[in-house]
Amino acid sequence: MMSGILAFVERMNLLLWLAVIFLFHLILYLTLGTDDWLVATVMATGTYALVFVLLKAFVRNNKKRGVR
Repeated sequence: MMSGILAFVERMNLLLWLAVIFLFHLILYLTLGTDDWLVATVMATGTYALVFVLLKAFVRNNKKRGVR
């Protein structure tokens, strides 16, 4: 099961995921009526971007070392 998740993370298109997450947060914060919706959207997307980049680096590092 874990190897399947790691394989998915390795294949995922980071820009596509971040674009979808950005749009989702944009719609969410506009619907909720958040005053600073753009700042909230960018910060939430940035948080996900950081998590995804670290996850992809972890998978890439484990693949180089042969750990699976």
